[in-house]
Amino acid sequence: MYLRREGKGDTMVEFSSVFFLKLRREALRRRVWFKVLNNTERALLYLVPRCVVTPKNATLIDVLAKIIVKIKDALKSPIADLINQVGKPLALRLSRIAQEWGHKTAGEWASDEGFARYLAIRHLNSVSRSRRAL
Repeated sequence: MYLRREGKGDTMVEFSSVFFLKLRREALRRRVWFKVLNNTERALLYLVPRCVVTPKNATLIDVLAKIIVKIKDALKSPIADLINQVGKPLALRLSRIAQEWGHKTAGEWASDEGFARYLAIRHLNSVSRSRRAL
């Protein structure tokens, strides 16, 4: 097993052969397997599930964790990054302004994932529109 930090809490990820096979399948389907990984990394993720049920060696787990992070980063949607960088701060700012104006439920806007996604996509569209005008 391997402990990794994600956002607010810690999550345990069990490095089993099933996990590696699912990760490999997803990376192949989303076309990041060959783009992100070199030959050695691909070979390692190909062989580990076939040779080991659950890796126990600390060095092997560390190497596998780094490869998994590379794949997970490549699998992440660019919209998800935009939501975190643009949408959530905008939602927080709009929520505070609306609260100052007396809107009672505006405090919930800051934590509303759908609202943050809307604001991020709206920002993306406004940026692309302004680029076309140039």
